[in-house]
Amino acid sequence: MLRLPEHHVNIAKDCYGVMPDCHGATQNGSGSSSETSPAFVLVKTTNGSMCGGTVVSTKIIGSRRPGVVPPPPLPHHLQELCLPTFIKTPEDQTGISGGVASFVCQAVGDPKPRITWMKKGKKVSSQRFEVIEFDDGSGSVLRIQPLRTHRDEAIYECTATNSAGEINTSAKLTVLEGPNVLHVPEHPGGIKENEIPPGFPNIDMGPQLKVVERTRTATMLCAASGQPDPEISWFKDFLPVDINSSNGRIKQLRSGALQIENSDESDQGKYECVAMNSAGTRYSAPANLYVRVRRVPPRFSIPPMNHEVMPGGSINLTCVAVGAPMPYVKWMVGEVELTKEEEMPVGRNVLELTNIRQSANYTCVAISSLGMIETTAQVSVK
Repeated sequence: MLRLPEHHVNIAKDCYGVMPDCHGATQNGSGSSSETSPAFVLVKTTNGSMCGGTVVSTKIIGSRRPGVVPPPPLPHHLQELCLPTFIKTPEDQTGISGGVASFVCQAVGDPKPRITWMKKGKKVSSQRFEVIEFDDGSGSVLRIQPLRTHRDEAIYECTATNSAGEINTSAKLTVLEGPNVLHVPEHPGGIKENEIPPGFPNIDMGPQLKVVERTRTATMLCAASGQPDPEISWFKDFLPVDINSSNGRIKQLRSGALQIENSDESDQGKYECVAMNSAGTRYSAPANLYVRVRRVPPRFSIPPMNHEVMPGGSINLTCVAVGAPMPYVKWMVGEVELTKEEEMPVGRNVLELTNIRQSANYTCVAISSLGMIETTAQVSVK
């Protein structure tokens, strides 16, 4: 039996509607196919989920007519395109004049989609508007600070675009006027005007500047009140802190505080706690966390001792060095290295000498990124 060749064609398709491929087959939303070209005997399609969208892979098996060659696959850059899908969308917010608002928007797709922000149909642009990209390129945060009543109240639209298409989502920003004093002739002391409703979140205790040594635990405090009780979240360098991706190293305590175990230099930055309930959103003042890395040049804690031995005797020379970072330790005699570079131990090196026949000076060398030191032990044959 003659086995017919197989050819694959991959096309982009969203979850709805119909999109024809480049070779005469049409796919519908159920994953079935209809053959419109008489040249080919069979078309199979399979739907696969990818990047949160749908990829349709079409397999053309064989040829109906002798001598008719099935079409080649699509170019690589057109294969397995995936429409953008939102994994995080901006939420409606109510803020206070002079305060902060942040809208988060993230999407996946293939190719990786590009996120843009619009206000009233125009790309956002203002000294008070800042777009901060996520490190992994999955999206961005639109941050507005300080908020202005009326000027900033609008619908903000996030668009995710790639070569397969684009999708949109939006969120509304409401800005309340904070406590003001209106000066009017009838009231010499002025009239206080306040749009902030009862129950609006209040930051009772915000984070403070903190310095912690690397590998130690850092705790950034936050306490908030409001009615209903506000939910607390955290931002670092204007991006939301993703507790779920830290493998349990970063936790938010029941009190609202952020606890960072085994702190590293990557944890250093500017932290804000955010309190949100149905009445609105309030940001704390930012506080910096500094992670201090101890840097200590190498030193010998146990230098090698001088020895006298009988001809043919054996001894062990022990050399221990410390520092931060910990130094590598090696042995030399004259210009000859006795420790292979790839086998150089950290902190401690014991040199075993057997069948000693002549006196010599053995040098212990400790090396780190902060410097190199050496000390010598004399072995005398008596």
